[in-house]
Amino acid sequence: MSAEDFIDSIPGLTPEDKTYRDFSRLLSDPKGFDAAMEELIGMFDREIFDAFVCSESYGGMFATALARKLGKTVVPVRYEGGFPGTSVSEPCVNSKGSTKLEMRPRCILPGTKVVILADVLATGRTTAAMIRLVESQGGEVVRIGYIAELTEHGARKNKVLKGYPFECLATF
Repeated sequence: MSAEDFIDSIPGLTPEDKTYRDFSRLLSDPKGFDAAMEELIGMFDREIFDAFVCSESYGGMFATALARKLGKTVVPVRYEGGFPGTSVSEPCVNSKGSTKLEMRPRCILPGTKVVILADVLATGRTTAAMIRLVESQGGEVVRIGYIAELTEHGARKNKVLKGYPFECLATF
C-alpha cells in the first residue's frame, strides 16, 4: 500500500465546497505511517542537507520523525506571533488572507542546506515565503517535499516554485 491509500477525502467540508484531504490515518495507522515514512525517505535520502524546515502541522510531524531517522535537525516555521521574543519574518498570503511566517533567528546559519517539508502544495505561496525565510538567513533550499498536491490551485502552472525541485507523495 502507498501513503496515498491512507489519505481520506471528505467532500464539501470547506466553504468553497471543495474536498478536504485528511492525513490523520497517515499518523494513526502504523501501515500508513510506515508507507509515508518509506516514501518520504525515498524523496530525501539522496540529498546532502543539514536540516528540515517545516510548518508545525503534518509537515512538522513527519519532518521530526524523518530528522530522527536521517540524523538531521528540524527548524519550525510558524505564523505571526507564534514565537515569543525575536523572530525573523516574511510576508505570506494564504487561504485566510495576508499574514507573516516566522522562524527563530540563528536556526539557519549561512551555508545551511535545507529540505522544506510541508503538508499541502496548493498555490505554493506559503512555501515561497518559507524559501525566502531560509534564504534571508543565508541558507540554501535543496529540495521541497509535500504530503499532497492539490492541482486545482495551480502551483505548478504558475511556477511559484520554479528552480526548486519538489515532489509530492500524493496528487489530487
